[in-house]
Amino acid sequence: MARATVIDDHLRCRYAEIVVALLSMTTPRSIAGFAPPRFDGASLLNLATTVDAALGNVPAHPLLADVALREQILRARHLVVWLIDGLGVEPLRLLAPRSALASEMRGEVQSVFPSSTSPTLTTLATARSPAAHAVPEWFLWFDELGAVYRSLPLDPRDRTSRRPTIEEASALYPQPSLMARAARPCFAVLPEAIAHSAFSRYANEGARRIPFTDEASFIDAITGAIDDSAGGSYVYAYVDAFDQAAHEFGAASEPAQAIVRGLDRWFERLATMLAARAALLVVTSDHGFIDVPAHLRLRLDAFGEIAACLDRPLCGGPRTPFAYVKAEQQEGFAAIVERSLGAHFVAVPSGGLVEAGWFGPDAPDPRLRSRIGTHVLLPKSGAYLADSLPGEERSSLIGVHGGMSSAECRVPLIVAGADHS
Repeated sequence: MARATVIDDHLRCRYAEIVVALLSMTTPRSIAGFAPPRFDGASLLNLATTVDAALGNVPAHPLLADVALREQILRARHLVVWLIDGLGVEPLRLLAPRSALASEMRGEVQSVFPSSTSPTLTTLATARSPAAHAVPEWFLWFDELGAVYRSLPLDPRDRTSRRPTIEEASALYPQPSLMARAARPCFAVLPEAIAHSAFSRYANEGARRIPFTDEASFIDAITGAIDDSAGGSYVYAYVDAFDQAAHEFGAASEPAQAIVRGLDRWFERLATMLAARAALLVVTSDHGFIDVPAHLRLRLDAFGEIAACLDRPLCGGPRTPFAYVKAEQQEGFAAIVERSLGAHFVAVPSGGLVEAGWFGPDAPDPRLRSRIGTHVLLPKSGAYLADSLPGEERSSLIGVHGGMSSAECRVPLIVAGADHS
């Protein structure tokens, strides 16, 4: 690529950023005393927007406020973004304070709302906020299907329903992958079990998907993609092992810590190999974690007055449940939640959160409101609330995310490889 082209693209991105910041940036408002999420340059939406600009696209939102990192990403001929699911700032500092990952932490940004995998991965895939991509959490009611589905596996929550797994995510999710519009070769390095799923095909459209099974195949996939793309490349890599361990055993558990130690070794080796290839590595996460003690793992069936108000199962996630309240109960639902669960949750009309900008600065997709219930239960404590369908295994999660606490929302920006000082 000629130098003049790089400069022209660079100036175009700067101009587009200014225009977007002036014309389309909105500031979310506080709701029920809770501070809103931010999208002003220090969120994962802004990281995704910066990547989108680096791939030759006109950004829809402000870029990262960290000018030095922003310029590094925009300049990088080879860019690798590695997302370690669940390894937020606080879990990283708790489990591995003297690790290479921690020592190379350049700064931090905030997750989207809710601080959960589904909305965040879709934001990173599309460079659009949950308002626009309409993938706001894990369990989603789809009007199109008349049922609750898991948003990433795209299978029905009710396993006895015999409803089919969805094979084409684009039929439900409106925003295209940023890699489909990229001006350079793109690659997605993914765990073998999900590399070819409907969501992975959707989120990484335009990229060559490369499955991995262990450290060697992970690093070989990334370095091989760069070696095969002399003119430049973008590699998105995703690892979910920490998230799985933190859910099952707790984010502060020995199994979770052992995984972080192993990933730290992956990071050191990968950083060295990418520096030799003049590639920039940015490591981040989608959310953090909190561990919930047994007495705060609340079950909906223990709160009959609340359960009687609902005409569908709880959706969303256990930290920020989406409630579908019967029409005749909606006016008094907040008071019922206050009586029964007031120490732990407050019920807020879902439409108010949309209008206050909590799901992002984009114009909301028409499907969003039907996917977030009539009310969202915002967590006031470290509790979670879960329900179970007949025949469904009861949730026994120890580590969770999705709330607005610092431990759940703050994610690191770790920078290594070429030109990372």
